[in-house]
Amino acid sequence: MHFEGEFRVPGKASDVLKRFADVPRMARCMPGAMLEPQAEDGSWPGAMVVSFGPKRINFKGRATCAFDDEALTGLVHGRGTADMRSARIGVKVSFALHDVPDSAKPETAVKIVSDAELGGVLEDFARTGGIAVANAIMADFAHRASEEFAKDEVPVDAETPPSPAPKPAAPLAASGLLWVVIKAYWVKFLHALGLSASPDRPL
Repeated sequence: MHFEGEFRVPGKASDVLKRFADVPRMARCMPGAMLEPQAEDGSWPGAMVVSFGPKRINFKGRATCAFDDEALTGLVHGRGTADMRSARIGVKVSFALHDVPDSAKPETAVKIVSDAELGGVLEDFARTGGIAVANAIMADFAHRASEEFAKDEVPVDAETPPSPAPKPAAPLAASGLLWVVIKAYWVKFLHALGLSASPDRPL
């Protein structure tokens, strides 16, 4: 499954890359992600928790990351499996950063290119709604990262008590992703009929 997308976050591109290089911090911005301490070989073991109502499924795996400070680029390569109809995934994500010109405040555009190999039950998922879900997850990550990076722009007050320890990431809700897939199909159906979504035709 091939996916390309772009989002923006506050800050200069050089600063944003340094923040991206803080892997544990970025993992907290990814819905459902749980990261373990870095392994001796430099990889990051972890898991992605997906909730189907009261039931939760753990995708366990590991990721490796590389960053180029001069080119303002990065690469993330990960693999994972779950005990659910042989579900497995291998993904390679590259990203490139550049400063947004004429922005009132420093802002960075992040261009994402991802290629994923999905097996088992995930293979059917990729064909039916993988791109729509990838867009939804990217938008969620961008929102969380923007909130996280905004903290760096606030002056530190010596009298301000330290922030509480970050809470574990909430599971990625499959029900919400299902709605994204349904909405994407509804839009395609309307386009096939020569129509378009509008306030009079809510999704």
